[in-house]
Amino acid sequence: MQRHLFSKIAAWMACLLTALLLLSGCAGWLTANQGPQQDTLYRVTILHTNDHHGRFWNNRYGEYGMAARKTLVDRIRKEVAAEGGHVLLLDAGDINTGVPESDILDAEPDIRAMNRIGYDAMAAGNHEFDNIPEVLKKQMAWMMFPLLSANVYERSSGWCLMQPYKIFTFDGLRIAVVGFTTSDTCKQGNPDVVGFFKFVNMGIKS
Repeated sequence: MQRHLFSKIAAWMACLLTALLLLSGCAGWLTANQGPQQDTLYRVTILHTNDHHGRFWNNRYGEYGMAARKTLVDRIRKEVAAEGGHVLLLDAGDINTGVPESDILDAEPDIRAMNRIGYDAMAAGNHEFDNIPEVLKKQMAWMMFPLLSANVYERSSGWCLMQPYKIFTFDGLRIAVVGFTTSDTCKQGNPDVVGFFKFVNMGIKS
């Protein structure tokens, strides 16, 4: 589990750093008023969560819980803003499957809590494909942030199921966040569900 966690974080950071390099290379195409300013320090704090697995409520030991998460994120945002910076809040997926109270509600409490916390984007993890496609589409409709995956396609239509990336702009600095779903989902996911989708191997292991 710990190895899976660190691999997922590494994949997220690799995608983010690649996007930053690509956008930096494009900076020369922009005028001084459109893009980042030379010799200017930009402060961007990236917060990251993953493998939520239905832990909306805290457990008997006082661990987990979305209320505690919101308290922490709000505090960090306030500290960063006081220094003139910006916060990018991301999640690497697997909001589903783990706590019965969340499972029977299709993770609606968890998603609505993420809306209240103010997530900027979430990558689709393999557990987002534990449920039938109608549930996934319903969850995407609840989200006030994009669910990202550049390598998952509907077999019936051939279309990319989700938004592949999202570009955020902070004081002229553009940051692209690209989402990928592990191609092993076709082996790890619900066999009654994964057949609806095609998971393209992008060479990123998680």
